[in-house]
Amino acid sequence: MEQDKKEKIEKIKRFLEEKREIDRRNYHELRRKKWDNLKPFKTPQDVPEIPKVSEQEYKEYYIPKLIEAGAIPKAELEDGAFYLGDHRRCKIGKWNAAENVFGYWRNKFGNGFIDKCNHFEDDEGFALFTPIKKVTEEEFNKTKE
Repeated sequence: MEQDKKEKIEKIKRFLEEKREIDRRNYHELRRKKWDNLKPFKTPQDVPEIPKVSEQEYKEYYIPKLIEAGAIPKAELEDGAFYLGDHRRCKIGKWNAAENVFGYWRNKFGNGFIDKCNHFEDDEGFALFTPIKKVTEEEFNKTKE
């Protein structure tokens, strides 16, 4: 009797593990389909969430897909220029070529200051900025408010 219970439990565990693996594969397939069919970026909201994948897959697949859809490659950025784009905390950043980062206005505890983030080609595990078009300094400064 006890042996039957153990066997049933093991059978259920195997079934659930197989189902999880199928769900994982389906999720990755659906994500790839979405990325294979990206529409040109017109607004920051058009930029999809960048997945956590291997460095090789990110560089060989996701970076080219972002660029194909309109993300501006790092090599085309102008030092000191302002860009509309996608980041979890901002929509406009200023490119600083010397530091190889974007600066953006951030408010924390009622204090405004310039924070920094990486371009999407420089993933270090933190939120990335995906620029899609140049904007004016005036538009950047509005984000300070």
